[in-house]
Amino acid sequence: MFLPSGGLPVNKFDAYITTRFIGGCVPVILLLLSLFSFLALAEELEDVGKGAYELADALLVVVYTLPARLVDLLPVTVLLGGLLGLGALANHGELISMRAAAISPFRISRPIINLSLMLMALVFCLQLWVIPAVEHSATQLRTKTLVDLAEIELDYDANTGVSTDFWTRNKGQFIRVGSVQTDRRLSDVEIYDFDEHGNLNNLIQTSSAELLKGNTWLLHDVRQTRVEGKRSNTLVTDTLMWDALLSEEQTQTLIAPASSLAPTDLWKFIQHLEENDLNSESHRIMFWTQMSIPLGLLGMALLTLPFLLGSVRSVSVGQRVAMGGLIGISYYLVQQISGYLASIMSWNAAFTVLAPGLLILSIAIFLLRRAN
Repeated sequence: MFLPSGGLPVNKFDAYITTRFIGGCVPVILLLLSLFSFLALAEELEDVGKGAYELADALLVVVYTLPARLVDLLPVTVLLGGLLGLGALANHGELISMRAAAISPFRISRPIINLSLMLMALVFCLQLWVIPAVEHSATQLRTKTLVDLAEIELDYDANTGVSTDFWTRNKGQFIRVGSVQTDRRLSDVEIYDFDEHGNLNNLIQTSSAELLKGNTWLLHDVRQTRVEGKRSNTLVTDTLMWDALLSEEQTQTLIAPASSLAPTDLWKFIQHLEENDLNSESHRIMFWTQMSIPLGLLGMALLTLPFLLGSVRSVSVGQRVAMGGLIGISYYLVQQISGYLASIMSWNAAFTVLAPGLLILSIAIFLLRRAN
């Protein structure tokens, strides 16, 4: 049995539980990441051959999006990994020995809580610093689908080899973009508007263009030059609202999704939308969805113990995986539905989106108290 007559030292007891828990989580996360990365690669391969987008670019995009995929899969991973890793303790009678030695379920759950808190800190670090940077790199690679190297001479960053200056076209307007920033801005933008005879009618130069909502852009430090025959008039303004600067496809390719922003930047963006009298509800749902991941992670980790402590017989690995998969899929569906309900019913975004995570955590604590 796991516990000798004198018991294990506290640090060794915690280390043993933590090691078993991690041992179950590692193969699960590797399997899930491999599966979902393969699906992501299949999706990226559809764009290979468009513009200058090549197979190597598609592979790099899949690698760059791994951190976001990891964060999304962690709640289900800790549930399945906990059922597998700690399930071995239940099958070998070690959990029963712990209970016989008067070790409470809450005491057994302490190393799991500590590990969950470390994983929650990891999630926050990935959301704050890693995901925005790598998603921006992935977006830069996807911009190659909009350009043709055989026709357009591009300026390249010597360090990254990624285009930092390119031209595109939308509704008869030719647009030059200097670079794409991580905060959903285009820097050093020029818009050329020609008539049907190829004569320049209007030239707009702006230091930055910020995507606000849908396809509405806010231009900063605008210099607008109108050409009438042999004369031109120049108007300088601080800001200018502009619709359809880029097509929907171009916008999705150039600009990283708002969900990839760091929580702090996403919150600032929400405040900025409201300052411009624009609806920020969808972005609030994105923000609270990011906040719900650590909460769901803790709840899923704690949920493994009540199932195992209540098991008085050996349960096969397949049964544990099926049970964990059913719970994980149900949680994911309820989480997605809560976001749609908050949007459609105009319910409070924070309460509605956090409700599934709070429910899982409450159920786990209730079952632990009952097992105690």
